[in-house]
Amino acid sequence: MTVRLITRADDELYSLINTAGKFGRAAKILSTLERERAAAPDDLEAAGRLALAQMAALVGMAGDMGAHAIVTDAIESCGRVLALDPDHWVARYARARLRTLAPSSYGSYAVQTDPGLAAARQDLKYLVELQERLPPQAYFTSTYAAAVIVDRLAGVSDRDTLGRLLEVLREGPLEPVGLPAIGAVLCEPLATVYASGGGGARESVGAALAALYGDLPAVTALLRTVPAR
Repeated sequence: MTVRLITRADDELYSLINTAGKFGRAAKILSTLERERAAAPDDLEAAGRLALAQMAALVGMAGDMGAHAIVTDAIESCGRVLALDPDHWVARYARARLRTLAPSSYGSYAVQTDPGLAAARQDLKYLVELQERLPPQAYFTSTYAAAVIVDRLAGVSDRDTLGRLLEVLREGPLEPVGLPAIGAVLCEPLATVYASGGGGARESVGAALAALYGDLPAVTALLRTVPAR
């Protein structure tokens, strides 16, 4: 079974778009990627690059009037990727994340619409089932943490999803993810669960954050400012 997981090329593209955005050049790269995707609509990698780049372009745009349009475009792009390959991990996770945590910052999230949360829950359920058939990856923990957030945003009990997250953290692997750019997205659900506390999970989630993403400055700052106990 071959599933498209995160690659170094994904991390490099995410970093490129982040850097380009700081200099006002992200739009030019996005336009190039849009042309590449349009020229080869059945090219999975071209579609995936565009979707990931659009999500990366949102960094630093919280409160920007243009952010909503990019979120919408990125969700639609993820849908095109998944139409080509339903098991594309990056696109499936990105779409769920965009419907729950975008725009966001470490330890906070914006309340999304009920239809968006329901769709995100379905994407996360799909990913959980997919992941359980694959060799474990350290960043798979993000899927379980995101499911906790969806339940909390929807105002329903997170007993089952939080319990499953804690079980997954106990089982591991808890080793550095090693994706310095896209890791900033992957750590968001764990960081949010940690910051919001509840369910006696903070200590376990904090230990996981340190092990998985302790090399990220934002995670280091969060763990320093919000004690586990």
